[in-house]
Amino acid sequence: MTDFAASSHAAPCATAPLPMLSAALPQARLWGGLSAQDGLVAKNFSILHAAEGFAVQDVATAGQLRRLGWRGPIALLPGVADARALELCSRLGLWPAVACDAHIDWLAAHKSQQPLQVLLGAGAQGFAPARLRSAHARLSALPQVDGVILWAQAPDTATAAALAGQLDASSADWPGQRSLVVTLALDRAATLLPQLQALAARAERQGWDLEVVCTV
Repeated sequence: MTDFAASSHAAPCATAPLPMLSAALPQARLWGGLSAQDGLVAKNFSILHAAEGFAVQDVATAGQLRRLGWRGPIALLPGVADARALELCSRLGLWPAVACDAHIDWLAAHKSQQPLQVLLGAGAQGFAPARLRSAHARLSALPQVDGVILWAQAPDTATAAALAGQLDASSADWPGQRSLVVTLALDRAATLLPQLQALAARAERQGWDLEVVCTV
């Protein structure tokens, strides 16, 4: 999945606070993207606290968010590194990405009374379009899974639009939520707003939810 650290900017403050971006892009759901940078998780959380969810790369960062008082959704991208990490996902209430067959196998063997919401990765960051329905069927049949969201993530708006075009046919009449996901640095949001609004309109026409992961 996206490397939040690589896309982060070391600006002293964001020029487009999340509430402003939310007002300008009402069709989108805004997420905060956090990487495990020493000493910066709490600071960046304070900047992004208005987000509707957070996306993290490791369970340690997710644990920090919970200790900071965040009770909303936390997406774990690109998913768990091994089967044992699923126990922490259950304990912390994380939404792990499912990007390969091993992730499904680990879920099937996971012993927990707390079913997980999972994000089914699509395209370069997950399953090929032709395999999405079979992967969804496997996940939906597992008692360990509470729900499955199709998660099509891209590093920019142009790539996101192209990815949605590739997936429109294979995910038509999809049995659940389809999310088109783009990552951007919050201090570039104002500059990219026309492209984001065009992507939001395209997503809405084709029945996708638009998720914007903002980094600082």
